[in-house]
Amino acid sequence: MKAADREKRLLEIGSKVVKTSRADETEVLLSQGREFLTRFSRNRIHQNVGTEEVWAVVRLVKGKRVGVASASSLGAEALETAVASALAIAEASEPDSNWPGLPKPRPVKAVAVYDAETAEASADARADFAAEIIAAATKKRAEAAGIVETAESTLAIVSSAGVAVASSSTHAEANTVVTCGDGSGYAEGLAARLASLSGGRIGQRAALEASISRNPRPLDAGRYDAVLEPAAVGEWLQFLAYMALAGKDFEEGASPLSGRLGEKVTGEQVTIWDNALDRRTIPQGFDYEGMPKKRLLLIDRGVAKAVGTNYYRARRLKKRVSTGSALPASSSAECLPLHLFLKGGTSSARRLVGEMKRGLLITRFHYTNVLDPMKTVLTGMTRDGTFLVENGRVVHSVRNLRYTENVLEALGRIDGMSRKLTLVPGPCLVPAVRIKGVQFTGTTEF
Repeated sequence: MKAADREKRLLEIGSKVVKTSRADETEVLLSQGREFLTRFSRNRIHQNVGTEEVWAVVRLVKGKRVGVASASSLGAEALETAVASALAIAEASEPDSNWPGLPKPRPVKAVAVYDAETAEASADARADFAAEIIAAATKKRAEAAGIVETAESTLAIVSSAGVAVASSSTHAEANTVVTCGDGSGYAEGLAARLASLSGGRIGQRAALEASISRNPRPLDAGRYDAVLEPAAVGEWLQFLAYMALAGKDFEEGASPLSGRLGEKVTGEQVTIWDNALDRRTIPQGFDYEGMPKKRLLLIDRGVAKAVGTNYYRARRLKKRVSTGSALPASSSAECLPLHLFLKGGTSSARRLVGEMKRGLLITRFHYTNVLDPMKTVLTGMTRDGTFLVENGRVVHSVRNLRYTENVLEALGRIDGMSRKLTLVPGPCLVPAVRIKGVQFTGTTEF
């Protein structure tokens, strides 16, 4: 089925649910998509899988009592059951005196994010992409493992307040871990179109890191200047959004930014925003309430400016409209900025390393966890390429280290960023960064 036909069908289904609902207010979120995945390891493709997923979230309001239920089918019976469940939950819930009503429709900007070639990419096309990664590993006498994924999805939101929007999107993602003896390297790619990615470049990058990370040496824990490559930066940025930039936590005093808008919270070199309309990310025209996405400045030169909200939290914060950050009504988090950007600098990744007297070059982090959300403290491990740098040169690889770091404070110690921004899963568009005195609290034997 063509994307436009699928959008029309979902809108029709949603409209029928709204029209037949006995609630005072009704909102229906409908999603349908397909995902195809090619997995490879030890330089061989070992799995091709495809899944089709549909889901629905129904939010009903009865006299300021709100109920939410979901379904994993778009069939009439499943949706009727979801509506009945949501209504029963609403009737059994305490009324919310602050309920502002469902948001009324607002103009949504169309974004071109659907690529038919990606949606229809064959197993052979993904195999050819994987073969390019494998070929790069083979040249280094190394082994590659990873995935190549292509996906399409359609999202529709219909409500009794008059919202009726739908859009379709595609994305392609590939990542690989290349091993060369006891060395390993990692690289990834993310785009709306498979044709925008290169298996050869992804494989070459990971294979090079694997080849030079052999025979890692131990390094004592301590504070080291560090250059973080985009994969590591993106992981920190996503966790920062989760800890600090969600409107629900902010309004409830559970965010480190609560009561601090307009105050300096990190270094003035840090500017972070959310922009789902930017074509450099995976664009999205509206949020999960059907409200328009827009550019939202979150931190401006170190000063906290905003957090992401849905309509309910916006009204609680005395705002007229939401920031377009609503999550599905079934999510306890309610709202979150999802398309993050970190402003870059004037340098290059190579120069960031070249200017470092002694420190570490870090490819990515692994097993990251939150230790203290109010202080934005994370802990995790380095992985797949950690190198000691002396006098601007990579001298040898080191065994993986555990870090424990306050992210807002660490970002405040940035003393260089690359001009180039890279799209990493999240999605986040970020530079490579150099940070003074990153705290590493543990060592490993690998």
